[in-house]
Amino acid sequence: MPPYSQLNEKQINEIVAVFGIGRVIQYKALEGGSENTNYRIDTHDKSYVLTLSENKSKEKVSELADLLTHLEKNGVRSSRVLPTNCSDYLSSYVSKPILLKEYLHGDIIENLSEEMLFDVGASMAVLHAVPVPQNMENRFQYGIDILTVPDSLSDHPFSAWVADIRKYICEHLDEGLRKGLIHGDIFFNNVVITEDTGPVIIDFEEAGHYYLVFDLGMAIVGTCCDAGVINMRKVKALVRGYQSKSSLNSIEVTKLKAFVAYAASVTACWRFAQYRALHPDESKQDRYLEMKQIADEIRAVPNASFESACSN
Repeated sequence: MPPYSQLNEKQINEIVAVFGIGRVIQYKALEGGSENTNYRIDTHDKSYVLTLSENKSKEKVSELADLLTHLEKNGVRSSRVLPTNCSDYLSSYVSKPILLKEYLHGDIIENLSEEMLFDVGASMAVLHAVPVPQNMENRFQYGIDILTVPDSLSDHPFSAWVADIRKYICEHLDEGLRKGLIHGDIFFNNVVITEDTGPVIIDFEEAGHYYLVFDLGMAIVGTCCDAGVINMRKVKALVRGYQSKSSLNSIEVTKLKAFVAYAASVTACWRFAQYRALHPDESKQDRYLEMKQIADEIRAVPNASFESACSN
């Protein structure tokens, strides 16, 4: 997908001047991201990612910068955000908020090995131990309320399925489930596999304060599927990695299966609304079916079989 904002070398150098990184000698637009325009830029000695937020407010982007610095201070490696010469983390270009981050050298790997998934799980546990920033307390935009369909499509057969899955998930919400800082969108393309430090989780734009087991469920959906089918060996590797740093409690163990279905259902609803109502796209309008199928298949897995994935 081409970038929203087409920038030339002169414009990029003007934008990054406030960050004091020197002259940009080469640049290229990066693919991906429905909310941002991203450029990789290189100076003589370092590489960076220049991010222009196309749709988010200055306040939202500033919150993201604060979260990334909060993670760094608490020992979680992610996309390190750089300050301007005025010690602010936020700049702007044609009224669009801008962040500059260090470029992470590594690979995005769709088919993550069990060893890699163990390390991803361990990284998630470290993330979940980070204190929730005060301005993020009790905030998560992809909770139970997203399990709905747009009013204009309320007569679509998907609507009845959503009502059923929502009832199923509500039956599994429990006060014994821990809450904390979560990423909220750990798919394989939000993990960079680096040579020096292993997997690094990136793109915290959907982060919030919610059930920790939801984050694990989303990571299972996003990293443990082979051709749209959950691979239980990969699930076991991810969960073992998590529990090498932080043990799941007994309630989380019994509810994990439901939260995998929850995560898949949330993603299905987002895709359904996005590509059939908000930004109709015939080429993507059935992408929700992949997540619907995952949710249905995981519900059919015997509880004992899934709970065995949580055993060390």
